[in-house]
Amino acid sequence: MATNQETHHVNLEFLKEISEGSSDLMRDLITLFITQVPTFSDQLDSYLNNEDYCTIAKLAHKIKNSVAMMGIDELTSDMKKLENLCKAKPTKEGVKVLIEQFKKISTEATAELKLILESL
Repeated sequence: MATNQETHHVNLEFLKEISEGSSDLMRDLITLFITQVPTFSDQLDSYLNNEDYCTIAKLAHKIKNSVAMMGIDELTSDMKKLENLCKAKPTKEGVKVLIEQFKKISTEATAELKLILESL
């Protein structure tokens, strides 16, 4: 299992640990994450358009766990900020900035993960 590609967003140490080095489990979890990202993005946009901050907070919590498993620390932090912002006093612009950041970094991380999948 060679996963030594240079990555900018992804750190699979935690994933390797919880999968106990199983390439099959790592492949399954990475594939699941890759398929979830577009859905997460669409849901965040939809909830933002409806200014449904309570649901954004719940979704940010779910996303936070997913990105943490992939070792995407910047997004883990951003999703925690988004969750807390939406629970407190959200502004549409502040929430939008964090959602756009999620979309940008998750797209880049997904590309990294696709390359990693090829080597598993």
